[in-house]
Amino acid sequence: MAKKVSIKDVAKAAGVSTATVSNVFSGKKPVNDDLAAKVRAAADRLGYQVNKAASLLRSGKNSVVSVLVPDLSDPFFTSIITEIEHLATDDGYEIIVGNSNDSVDREAGRLDALLAWQPAGLIVIPCSGKVPGRLRTPGQPPCVFLDRVAEFSLADTVTIDNAGAGAMAAQHLVDMGHRQVLVAASDLELAPIRQRAQGAEAAVRKGGGSVQFVELGSDPQLGAEALAAWFDTHPSPSAIVATNDMTTLAALSYMASRKLDLPGQISIVGFDDYAWMQARRTGITVIKQPVEEIASSAWDLLKERMSGDAADIVNRVHDCSLIIRDSVRGISAPAGEAAALGAPRPAGGGAAAG
Repeated sequence: MAKKVSIKDVAKAAGVSTATVSNVFSGKKPVNDDLAAKVRAAADRLGYQVNKAASLLRSGKNSVVSVLVPDLSDPFFTSIITEIEHLATDDGYEIIVGNSNDSVDREAGRLDALLAWQPAGLIVIPCSGKVPGRLRTPGQPPCVFLDRVAEFSLADTVTIDNAGAGAMAAQHLVDMGHRQVLVAASDLELAPIRQRAQGAEAAVRKGGGSVQFVELGSDPQLGAEALAAWFDTHPSPSAIVATNDMTTLAALSYMASRKLDLPGQISIVGFDDYAWMQARRTGITVIKQPVEEIASSAWDLLKERMSGDAADIVNRVHDCSLIIRDSVRGISAPAGEAAALGAPRPAGGGAAAG
């Protein structure tokens, strides 16, 4: 077995003291740019890796923040992580990420592993919406909960107006003349998904329409198969409201598998906004979550708690926006409604703030 490269080896190769090497990698004291580059080059050449655990013990200050998410394959969660990492790095922190894979048991194990680092703080998106048991016990680091939040009295939270987001999506369909709407949910047991579905239902019913619901899970391929089975046994709606990015992808995959024309045969309002939603023959109208603002709120709240702020718990709520593209067609309102509702607008591009 090859001998592990030490800080002394790097110092010797770079022709500097071990203190200089330590300062380069810890940032504890400034080091001349040229000298720092020389040290990093020597470290790269030797394959040196910083022992973060040892550094933390020596310094007596933990600059690690742990982030726990339900599913690293979901672009929404990775987008949140990316934004938090940028903010943490700017403030001199490192982040360690845990993935619960939508399993309560695995979530508990990942949380134990993250807490073993004795992090300065945690940002947690629970996989079930319920606060993990370990975080209910006294003596835990400061924590901020995001997204899948069902309890708002245990710690600071950052969420969106979920009911408002669902209503915004459905109202756009109603305004375009749609009255038969299917709400494609991942899991209605999750409070945010249930609230989005309820908001959509309220808007459609207020507009004189009817709503059906289908649960598709968190796997887009399995969701597409579940949606196909649903359409095989139910009358087809004129439009779909998706409640997250995975159900959006499931619905689009189903349409592609059946070669359905979008929006000629069925319209859709998706959830979350990524580059691929525009890089299509038909751009997808979506409800966009303010990812940067969510991450910034979470980091600001956690920083305050890590600095000793003991003020009352904060529940911060962000609004979403409707991005109008081409995936919703205008249809004629039923007789008697046109005068009351106004003629539906033609589908088109552009963006409207929610």
